[in-house]
Amino acid sequence: METPLTSIENRVEILKKCSFLSGLDASVLNDLASRAETLRVGTGETIVTRGEVGSKMYFIVSGDVRVHDGEVTWATMQSGEVFGEMAVLDSEVRSASVTAESDSLFLSIERDVFYQALANDPGAFKAVLRSVLEREREIVNEIKTRSTKLLAFEKEMEIGRRIQADFLPKKIPVVENWEIAAWFEAAREVAGDFYDVFKLQTNPHLAIVIGDVCDKGVGAALFMTLFRSLIRATSLYGCMDSVVDSSAPEGEAGITGQVLLNSLYTTNRYIATTHAGSSMFASVFFGLLDPESGVLSYVNAGHEAPMIFRKGGEVELLDITGGVVGLFPAANYSVETVKLNPGDLIFSYTDGVNEAKNPDGEQFTEDRILQMAMPKDNNTETFLKIMLEAVLEFRGEAVQSDDITMLALKYLQTDPAA
Repeated sequence: METPLTSIENRVEILKKCSFLSGLDASVLNDLASRAETLRVGTGETIVTRGEVGSKMYFIVSGDVRVHDGEVTWATMQSGEVFGEMAVLDSEVRSASVTAESDSLFLSIERDVFYQALANDPGAFKAVLRSVLEREREIVNEIKTRSTKLLAFEKEMEIGRRIQADFLPKKIPVVENWEIAAWFEAAREVAGDFYDVFKLQTNPHLAIVIGDVCDKGVGAALFMTLFRSLIRATSLYGCMDSVVDSSAPEGEAGITGQVLLNSLYTTNRYIATTHAGSSMFASVFFGLLDPESGVLSYVNAGHEAPMIFRKGGEVELLDITGGVVGLFPAANYSVETVKLNPGDLIFSYTDGVNEAKNPDGEQFTEDRILQMAMPKDNNTETFLKIMLEAVLEFRGEAVQSDDITMLALKYLQTDPAA
């Protein structure tokens, strides 16, 4: 039965599809065509493997293949296309794997066959060299074009980074008898983490917020600004919908609870309904602190539990009191309260701390946070510095996989004898 590879003429036409073979004389092409091999592979079979030393180039006669590095697909190729051509010019390792996506037929040429066919025709070497140089020039021009686009993109990302930085506090409020410090380090140019510290307008409470938007990169960064802005705006200026929580205490504590609930319910409903298609959400810890009494009212919406390091050595965790923000319109939240005493320090953080990984893939974990929190007489800046250095030392040469955000507040002891 006759196939596309039966005649030399058909084979020559297939070989001409390779850019650096198309300029060869007919006699050289005929020689290569006569000594080329045929190869049939089934669906899912790998033709070349990344990292191996290659010596053949392949011409796809029928079928299609996937060029990939593991699960990451670089390209798909079909009948009439060529891959592995650089393997006949040098002995470098394959830069990618190629796997058949369907039953496929190939024509292949071995490096030794290629050079033997060119050995008796100096003009053939010149033709191949000219074609390779033309290809390299095209690659250089493409790199220049892409570099120009990349520089423009990097400039836009830098602008985005500066804009996003404006959504984080430029200056943390000064509160009598309290020491406050924060640390923020993005894993990429822009981040999905956020934090905020601000005073309410209607009462003396201090708002402390820390959050982590799902995913990373530009999308998370856009939603980070939205979450942060909505929480701050609804806390400072109220919201249109009033939320009544029958379980909230009366008086000042009840008002504080309503501020927390109004803010989170409004933010959650807006994100979950207006941006439902994005499936973006954030874990948020939102607390309102009375600096005079040390009472902290809070909602932990699916966030890592902040830690209170008591003066006496005990540690208390502020566990979850509601689901993440922005995923379900009808999500429920409840307000809890805790009292901080002089000498106590509260530490909140995002999962870039406890889930930081070392080169072996191990995580830093909450247990290491607890170990590094000693001694407890450090000021907040020293506390965060010690914690950051511990994370960096643990991570070693491993790449930072997530944003790192930390916030610490300490109730200062005003009585030297205390």
